[in-house]
Amino acid sequence: MTAASFSKAEAIKFGWETTTRNVGLLVLGWVIFIAIGFMPAVATDSMVVAVVAWVFDLVIWMGLMRMTLKFVDGNKGELADLFSTFNLILRYLGASIAVGVIVTVGFFLLVIPGIYLGIRFYMYGWVIVDRDVGAFEAMRLSWEMTRGSCWNLFLFSLLLGAINILGMIALFIGLLITVPLSVVAIGYVYRRLEETM
Repeated sequence: MTAASFSKAEAIKFGWETTTRNVGLLVLGWVIFIAIGFMPAVATDSMVVAVVAWVFDLVIWMGLMRMTLKFVDGNKGELADLFSTFNLILRYLGASIAVGVIVTVGFFLLVIPGIYLGIRFYMYGWVIVDRDVGAFEAMRLSWEMTRGSCWNLFLFSLLLGAINILGMIALFIGLLITVPLSVVAIGYVYRRLEETM
């Protein structure tokens, strides 16, 4: 497998253009995601509400990823995409726990190994949503597709962080644009990295 390459500028441009063309659908998706995330704060004494809200937020997060991949592939996203990933919950959760443990151990080893491991497993969630594979297979594929692209992905992550800081400065309202833009840009990068597999 050859090392993948991608343009950070092209990813950001694609994210901006796609977000502005689909702003209603994307903003609605993120508003639903945020609203469900606040449910445990409203029902502070209900563990059931907290668990249900967490599950639905996870489903909607993966649904936003699925919608994003449709946009990247030139297809039309739908509101129903947000609720289309219930079958992936356990796989996504398993991979998230495994990656979290690995990256945490890496951070204890003088930080830099943790950053490196985090970048190598950067795409595991996208792989699960896109390819419908298990947790460890998603981690393996993420490791393969990010080979040779660590520095570019690191700089790309810093760039997205700066964009979202600007969104925060704009009274947080800007985040309704910069966060979807960032996710779409990551989806674009995922497809570019996947092309070499």
